[in-house]
Amino acid sequence: MEKLTREEIKSLLLLSISSLFDGITQGILVLQESIAKKALFASNFDISLIGVIANGTMLFSFFISYFFSNKNKKTLIIAGYLFCRAIFIFSFLISNSRIFLLFLFFFHVLFSVQVPVFNSFLQSKFKNNRGYVFGITRMILIFFIMITSYFAGKFLEISPSKYKLLLSLVAVPSFFTYSIYFYLESGNIYPKRNLKEESTIKTDITKITKNKDFVFFEIAFMIYGFAFMIMVPAVPIYLLQKLKFSYSEMSFVQGILAQIVIFLLTPFIGRLYDKINVWKVGTFSFLTLVLYPFFFFLSYLFNTKLFVYPAFLTYSLGLAGINVLWNVGSITFSKKDSNSFLYQGFHVSLTGIRGILGPILGYIILSTMGLIWNFIFSITLFAIASLVNFLYSKKALITNN
Repeated sequence: MEKLTREEIKSLLLLSISSLFDGITQGILVLQESIAKKALFASNFDISLIGVIANGTMLFSFFISYFFSNKNKKTLIIAGYLFCRAIFIFSFLISNSRIFLLFLFFFHVLFSVQVPVFNSFLQSKFKNNRGYVFGITRMILIFFIMITSYFAGKFLEISPSKYKLLLSLVAVPSFFTYSIYFYLESGNIYPKRNLKEESTIKTDITKITKNKDFVFFEIAFMIYGFAFMIMVPAVPIYLLQKLKFSYSEMSFVQGILAQIVIFLLTPFIGRLYDKINVWKVGTFSFLTLVLYPFFFFLSYLFNTKLFVYPAFLTYSLGLAGINVLWNVGSITFSKKDSNSFLYQGFHVSLTGIRGILGPILGYIILSTMGLIWNFIFSITLFAIASLVNFLYSKKALITNN
């Protein structure tokens, strides 16, 4: 690892502080399905829609990335906070699950901006060591997600009727996160582009799709994504409806167990990202995630909570690698084009496509075939994703220097 410059240390400190506050923000809504089901009596279809909203809104990312690529994003950052975070001041208006879904739409749609913006900071503020920087900031984010979700679960266990008060707090920590983003973006200088240099969506997509390594990276991620999304409606419905998990139990498995291994390994994996083939990380991560639905399969067969805990631990182990690849993998493939913002926008938009189709497919499977089939299909797709990644890794000569 090369030594960080003075400016890079300053940027790392600011991104770490922003991640702290973002962890508090996200930690509040770890229990979004639990609040919908327990406090607002949401249907199984509504729970599936939360999965669609949380992931499908990423579809906007490429278009946002296209229009703001190599352009100042300060206006976008301000508008994002006002319309998608400050709006939670009005949480007292939430009286049923459909209104809650509307608030969740605003909350999650902002990630189609936040993820590419954060990724652009990694590229513009750090010459090297991006995996290391990502690992540190991600560790801070996850730590505060765990802490916040734990106390949120305890709070709702004691005062379940005060969920609106809890939700209104989203506006506060997110203010500090986006203030820091605004400050960092203010320091970026973008060169003026003449008309001949202006590209179109068609030419940008063509450029991206001609990058064969990136295309295969996305194919493997698409298969993995459907395996993951099929589980999105199945897991909360299974835990809340069949196993009768409480707020505290949900916050423990979703907010702590699902994050703990990611928290411990992300800095380590982030350092590895700077040194090793990204395909190896993907192959291992996808293969590990096979165990996630497998343990749920066992839990369903034996009707016990016992297997839920190792399920979330293996989920956390697999996601430790996935999070690094998902967030900064595009930098590897955009080195020649020097435009990670556009690549990441394309990558996140594909997440949006499977985020719309996957939870709906998951709902159809659990409604027509039963929950156990969600687990079986997920096991199969995770295994296929790992195999695709492994086979292509034999051909790919990608290094992470």
